[in-house]
This record gives sequence, structure tokens and C-alpha cells, in this order.
Amino acid sequence: MAFKGVYSNKSSFFKGFILLSLIFISSIIHTILAIALVNFFSQGEFDITQNYDFGNQLSVNYLKMVQLFSGIGMFIVPSFIYSYLTNFNFNFNKISRQSSILVIAIIMLITPFIGFLLEWNMKIDFPDWILYFDNNSEAIIRAFLKMESWLDLLYTIIVIAVVPAIGEELIFRGYLQQKLAKRFGDMHASIFLTAFLFSLIHFHFDGLIPRFVLGILLGYLFYWGRSLWLPILAHFVNNAQGVVLSHPFFQLENQQYSVYSNEKIDPMLALFSLMAVTLLLYIFKQNTAIKKG
Repeated sequence: MAFKGVYSNKSSFFKGFILLSLIFISSIIHTILAIALVNFFSQGEFDITQNYDFGNQLSVNYLKMVQLFSGIGMFIVPSFIYSYLTNFNFNFNKISRQSSILVIAIIMLITPFIGFLLEWNMKIDFPDWILYFDNNSEAIIRAFLKMESWLDLLYTIIVIAVVPAIGEELIFRGYLQQKLAKRFGDMHASIFLTAFLFSLIHFHFDGLIPRFVLGILLGYLFYWGRSLWLPILAHFVNNAQGVVLSHPFFQLENQQYSVYSNEKIDPMLALFSLMAVTLLLYIFKQNTAIKKG
């Protein structure tokens, strides 16, 4: 094709400008498309620019549609177009079954430790001007996790788990982490900086620290595993398990799931979680047999 790799020989600054331009243009196009679809299905009765009725399931479904198109437009489409135009390699290398199982086990086992960090993070007294950006985040998540059918569950998994896992990993681990490592010559620094930016950009400051730790974990899974499929899988499992467990079928006491859990995490359980994950990460690193340097 005529445009394939057309910008492959351009400077890093120019390529970065291309990516930002693609993100901007794609976001606008997908936002317009989302608005058009919402207006079509709601026959003009739903305005996404106004306050949302979180108690109305139909309204919540429209919000999910907007979120779906937002994630696709901001992360996924620009990344693949950028890769096509510049021949950028996101490293979608084949992964083994053993690596996949280890990644799933790591994410599931780290949950108590992340919950412990979340509990600690929520005790931090952030300034009001910072918490302003966090407005309505919990209400939106609670609304998204109110599901009445298996179709709602599938829809929510796509919106909360599939699209963010693919899109965010393309931008943060696939692009940013690799670019920073090449720029500064230090993979470990790039992993930590990428994880910080990954946590910061969510604007959910009550979860800043646990999301930062998860970002570091995702970064090392990509570094050691040498395939973007691994952090995508880990990201998907992390998000999907919360969605699945919030479905009424899995609720033993009809409790509404919240990422802002009020339950205390036993410090010993958190310590066991950390030790188990550390052991599995060591096994994972040994099995991937990464070439250092």
C-alpha cells in the first residue's frame, strides 16, 4: 500500500507529533460517531452533555457506548494507524500457554495486596483541587457494574476490560515504555515512569498507588515476556474479574461491587499475596529466558 511506512524514516519528534495528531483526530471522530449513535437509538431523548441518570439502566447503557467509542478512538485506532504509517513494532509476539497461565495466576493472586494498597491510598488526604478531577468516578463505576442479564455482563466486559486492556497497553507499554527505554537507555526507569503516567492519566487519585504498582507489574511482564499480549492479558484479567464478580449471579449476599472497597484487608493476607506473586514472577522470568543487556 502507498502509505505503509511512509513516515518510518522521520524523526522521533515528528512521529510523536503524528501519534498525538492521530489521537486528537480519532477522538473527535469517534466522539461524534458515539453521539450520533446515541441520538439515533434514543431518538434524541438522551443528551450526553447533561447530567447522567445513573439509576436509569438505559441511560447507563448509552454511557457505556460513549465510553466504548472513546476508548477505541483515543487508543486503539490511532495506535494501529501510527504503526502502519511508521512501521512501529508493538511486539505482538506469540506467547506460550505456560506464560499465559502464570500471568493469570499472578493477577488473581495480587488482588489482596492491591486491595491493601487501595485501603492505604484512600487514607491519604489529597487537596480538594486534585480530588475535583476524581468527581463522579465511583458513581460511574457503580452504575456500569449494575448488570441485570448475561448480555449486560458481556457488554460491560467489553467496555471495562477488553477495550481498555488493548488500548491502554498499546499506548503505555507498547509505545511509551519502548520509546522511553530507547530514549534514556534504562528499561527499569522507563517501566516506572510509564507506570506513573499510566496511573496519573486515569485521574482516580484514591487508586493512584495501587494503579502505579499494577503499572510496574504490567511493565515487567512486557519486558520479561517480550510480547504485548502478556500485559494485555494481565490488564484484561484484572479488570474483568471485578466485572464478573459484580454480576448478580456471583453475589452471595446481593452486595454491589465497588472498587472503593470498605472491607479491611488482613495485612497477613496482603503479605502472603505479595510473597506468592513474587515467587510466580521469578518463575515467569526464568521461563521467559530473557536476554539481558
